[in-house]
Amino acid sequence: MKHLAYIIITILILTSTTSCDKVEVPIKPKIELDTTLYSTGNWDSYPWPNFGENSNTDRNILLEDYTGHKCPNCPTAATLAAQIESDNPGKVFVASIHAAPGGVGPFQELDNDCSDPEVGFCYDFRTNEGTTYGQAFVSGFSFFGNPQGTINRITFGSDMFLFKDDWSSNVTATLTNNDLKVNLQASSNYYSSTNGVYLHIQSQFLENMTGNFNIVTYVIQNEIIEDQEDNGTHLYDYHHHNVFMGCIDEQAWGHSIGGTNPTQGTTNQTDYSYTLPTGLTSTDIHFLTYIYNVDTYEILQVIKHEI
Repeated sequence: MKHLAYIIITILILTSTTSCDKVEVPIKPKIELDTTLYSTGNWDSYPWPNFGENSNTDRNILLEDYTGHKCPNCPTAATLAAQIESDNPGKVFVASIHAAPGGVGPFQELDNDCSDPEVGFCYDFRTNEGTTYGQAFVSGFSFFGNPQGTINRITFGSDMFLFKDDWSSNVTATLTNNDLKVNLQASSNYYSSTNGVYLHIQSQFLENMTGNFNIVTYVIQNEIIEDQEDNGTHLYDYHHHNVFMGCIDEQAWGHSIGGTNPTQGTTNQTDYSYTLPTGLTSTDIHFLTYIYNVDTYEILQVIKHEI
């Protein structure tokens, strides 16, 4: 994806006090906000959001379904993920990530001859960020192959990556526990003339926290109709749902939020600019924004935002 993004973090209240194989999360430079996407006036008149009080009391869940278009058992897992999402509206969100342990495996590869992209597995679902996750989680997280998934990247027993038969029970347990430590809310402005969007996220820590936390936003395409292997059958018009297209700012691990050991009430605003890919409009995608613990990878809260 080619786009520009910029993150502004405004700390309103902040007081600092002094597992598995770990991948160091590098400090990412800020990228200038693409003000040219604002097409209805001068940039100094841009309508910044005025967030009100966030009264949400529920912890939501990100179900990351690691899949592949040549994976024969992946359609069954995708159907289950969609059912779990449907059974828990507004609380469970699915990201279908085409990646394997180590990054990319045979289930994600394209056909050798794609001179005619209509004849086979020639649509490239792979993303740099998905490959990064596959490489990071290849050892120590029980990521063995496709299909597997994570539930807020929580480690259940010794496993972060779970087979599909374990998804539903662990989603239910996590929702029941409802351990909400941080809240999120979103606002956006979209300009059809530039096919650009500005996404604004407000986050607030609800208790004193220990450690470091990052914010990440996924770009999700609602549906792609392409080839898929299904238990030995080549489906030419399979409906791929909730397809992970990468991160809004191309940073797989996101950006720091709240500083080290954020205290209760620490509130931040994060702002992105994004140009939609050619051929897509605001009705074709949505965003999933989450905050996670940098040391454990656990996702503390996630929200979905439709433009």
